[in-house]
Amino acid sequence: MSETSQTDKTDPTDSPENTDWSAWSRAAVEMMVARNAEWPRQFGLQGQPNFRWDLDSATMVLEGPLHEVIATVCLVGTTSESEGSFVWSWANEAIPAQHGQALEVVHDFGRENHLALLTTARIPGGRPEATECMCIAARLQRAVGTFIDQQGDVGLYFSILHLQLAPMEGDALPN
Repeated sequence: MSETSQTDKTDPTDSPENTDWSAWSRAAVEMMVARNAEWPRQFGLQGQPNFRWDLDSATMVLEGPLHEVIATVCLVGTTSESEGSFVWSWANEAIPAQHGQALEVVHDFGRENHLALLTTARIPGGRPEATECMCIAARLQRAVGTFIDQQGDVGLYFSILHLQLAPMEGDALPN
């Protein structure tokens, strides 16, 4: 098996104890960087589109110049600049349960492979650590991409699970 095809695998089952997890994690980040360059182009969302998210419905609406795009998202976790930490959504009671449920694949993978990064509720650090966790989660979820928002002291790290054009008002063309 070539090295490239092994790093592309979502679940390295050949020999997890021999897997270079640092390289696997870097590959997850590289994968999301590539996907994050692709999905905005595919949906006409270049630049800095306006957006709004709703944690209860696990959706985000991105406003392009000609249309809106609806994303199904998972809030992977949050950072606090003042606390200097990243907290997984599955460990945060303030986050709606569906986000933690969508992260079960990540939590399970961490337990199966003894990866403390994926099983420790609160991780010291900030944006770099949170970005790594988000990209790992997105890789395991087979996400379309990722999205980061900053609300004051809190950083929110999303995986984008699905994208679709929003229905146009009036749905039907007049002719």
